Amino acid sequence: MDLDSLMRGLGPIQDTMKKAESERAAAQFDGKAGGGAVVIHLKGDLTVSKVTIAPAAAQAATGDPSMLEDLVMVAINDALKQHTARFGASPDEQIQKLMGGSDLASLMGPLMRGLGR
Repeated sequence: MDLDSLMRGLGPIQDTMKKAESERAAAQFDGKAGGGAVVIHLKGDLTVSKVTIAPAAAQAATGDPSMLEDLVMVAINDALKQHTARFGASPDEQIQKLMGGSDLASLMGPLMRGLGR
C-alpha cells in the first residue's frame, strides 16, 4: 500500500469536511418563542451567543417566572431544531448532510485504490 497515494485519496474528503466545518462555525440560528418575545441566538457550535427578552415579556413574568422559563425553553428548542434540520441529529445524518449531493464513491475511489481494492 502506497501511503502517499492513500493520503492524496483523502484530499477530496478532507476538503469537503473543512468546508462543512467552516459552514458550521459561521452558522447562526435564532430560536423564537411567544411571537418573538424571547429570542435565543445559537451559534453553529451549539453555544448561545445572546438572549433577548422583550420588556413586556419580562414584566408579564413578574411574580410568575415559570412563564418566562417556558418561553426561554421553547426558544432554545426552536434554535436546536433549526440546527438539527441543517446539520443532522445523529452522526449518520450529519455525514449524509455533509456529503449531500457528493458522490461518495467518487470521493472514496482514490482511497480504495490506495488500499489495493
